[in-house]
Order: sequence, then structure tokens, then C-alpha cells
Amino acid sequence: MFYLSSKKSSLAGLTALCLSMAASLAASAEPASCPSPIPFGLTTALTGNLALLGTQARNGVEFAVDEINAGGGIAGKKIALTTEDTGASSTDALNAMNRILEGKPLVIFSSMISPHVFAQTEVVTKSETPFLVGATNAKVTAQGSKWLFRTHVHDGQLADLIPEYLVKSLGKTKPGIMAVADDYGLGASKGIQASLAKLKVTPVAVTSYAPSDKDMSAQLLEIKDKGADSLILFGRPADVTLVMKQMSDLGIKLTMIGNASVVAQTTLNNLSAEEADGGYAIGGMIPQTSTDPKILDWAKRVQDKYKVPADNFTVSYYDTVYMLKSIIEKVGCDKPAIRDALAATKDWKGMLISYQADALGDLAHTLGIYRNKGKTAELTGPIKESGY
Repeated sequence: MFYLSSKKSSLAGLTALCLSMAASLAASAEPASCPSPIPFGLTTALTGNLALLGTQARNGVEFAVDEINAGGGIAGKKIALTTEDTGASSTDALNAMNRILEGKPLVIFSSMISPHVFAQTEVVTKSETPFLVGATNAKVTAQGSKWLFRTHVHDGQLADLIPEYLVKSLGKTKPGIMAVADDYGLGASKGIQASLAKLKVTPVAVTSYAPSDKDMSAQLLEIKDKGADSLILFGRPADVTLVMKQMSDLGIKLTMIGNASVVAQTTLNNLSAEEADGGYAIGGMIPQTSTDPKILDWAKRVQDKYKVPADNFTVSYYDTVYMLKSIIEKVGCDKPAIRDALAATKDWKGMLISYQADALGDLAHTLGIYRNKGKTAELTGPIKESGY
């Protein structure tokens, strides 16, 4: 009887071991179900007046893809990245996305240009493809798409943090607001005004300019003439550069704080030390302000390849590709499984921050406070969204 019992136990143990091995092999084989190559898609502005910013998405995604492919790909499969230029038009952005969708990509990246992402979200959602963006309008992830994820900080976070820092830390109570007149800037302006109201501060002037405008002197003079002690500026590197130059030309001396464009290397490269000096910004993490030699080396290699300095968006898109690599290696090339893994992301460590998904699909909750010292942006310190 002892022999039979032991034999049954041995058989039971062997069966359990076989089942365990089979489950393990099945799990490790999932990435092998990926096509070769694995198709990724990207739409971003590579031409037109948004190209200076849009190329950062391309640079971040492409640099990561090239590194991963050079290292053997994902589970032995290379990535094939298809990129479409959106130019500056939302209509062209939708057309570019439709061309990308024809190739049936496993995942799609879109740019940081919020109007473009708004135009694209419905068709990508209908395709049931994981959709990863850096667009900063707070409402981007409030569209109700369970396929859309954002891996860059957004204007809703900045709308709270910038006024709080300006009023509580810098002691300014008579700000003027100036923003680019599109979904990106106007959404941020509205949020900033609401946050100032909570602090019992009323802006002395609220102005805007068209994305294609080259002369913002009238808006700047209005803000000065109304007695502002500070300027909150929201724009993109090309137009922020113009505003900062024109402030200097007009002799307007105001404490200025804005989004990361104020301290972006692409902005600083086109300013004199006097024009740039003293500008504050809160935004995504900028690699050039790091003291880590590996990160500084990475930023140098990106600039050497593209002849454009890496910025906070380059970092975000680079991190996003590696985040997807880690997910695909676990769940394979199953779109719903990738989506679910993105939604469950917790404490995934990127180059400069850790990422954690919230209920809306926002994954970035750590920002930097910066100040220009001449033409050099310096990190004053990190700041986290409330609750993180």
C-alpha cells in the first residue's frame, strides 16, 4: 500500500510539474507570436511651423527603436517604424493617421500637438490600437478612449503648479497671461485663470496670439501698461523664442514663468544670454539639467544624430518605446493585452522619472522646476502632482 501511495504521489507530482512547465513555456512563447518585423506607427509634425517641436517625438521614438533593433529587437523580432508627417494641419494629421492605420500597426504614437491628437482619437479608437501621445491639453485623456495613453505631463498639472509657484514662492500677485491661440494654449490659459482664482489672484491682462504670428509686441505692451508684475507664458519653442526676444527689445522686465518651452534647449539656442536669463518654467524633465553622466551622454548622442537638442518630449517618447518593449516581452503582440498592461503600469522606471497609470490613462506625474541662468537651464527641483 505504501508503494502504491508513493507511486500515485509521484505521478501526481510529475503531472503538476509537467503542467507547470507547459504553462511556463506558453507564457515565454507569447512574444514569439509577434510578426517579424513588429509594426509600429508614428504621426508627427516634420514640416511647417510645428516641426521644431514635432521632430522631438520622431527623435525619441526612432532613437529608441534603433537601439532596440541593434540589441536584437523584442524577443528576437525587429521593430519596423513607419512615420507620417502631419505638417501643421489637423486635417493633414487625420489623413496621416489614416495612412498609418492602413499598415495595421501593433501600436501607434502621435505627437504632442493636442489639436492633432483630438482629430485622430476617434479613428484610432475604432481601430482598437494602443495609442500613445505626448499631447498636453488636459482634456486629451478625458475623451473616453480606453486605448489612449499619455506619457508626458499635461497642462492640467501645470495649470495648478505654475500659479502656485508664482504666487507662493515668487510672491507675484499681478500676473499677465499670454498663450498661443489653439487648443493647447487656450486650454492652459483657462486652467491657469481658474487656479489663480483659487489663490484669490486676478490676472491684470489675458492675451493670446495665433500660432503663425511673428509680432507679439502689442500683447506684451498691454500686459506692461496694465501694471503686471509677472508674465505667465504658454507656447511652443519657436513662438516662445519670439516673445522672449520681443520682451527684451521692448525693455520689458517682468518675472516670467511658463511651460518647458521657456527653458528648452531649442529655445535657448536662439536667444542671447540676456534674453533668456531669469525665465522660470515648470514642465517635463529636461535631460541637459541632469548631473548623471549617462543621461548627459545620451543627450549628446541624440544631438549628434539629429542636430537638434533632446528635450523633455524626446525623453518621454524614448521612455515610451522601452515601456512598450517591456510589456510586449511579457504579454506578446496582443493589442488588448498591451492596452491592459499600460493601464496597470505602476512605478515603471524611465530615464528621469517613474511612470504610473491613473484612471484616465495619464502616466507622468513628476515635473521639474527650472530657471534659466543666462542660456543654461538649471533644475531647481522636482515637483509631483498632488497624490503622487
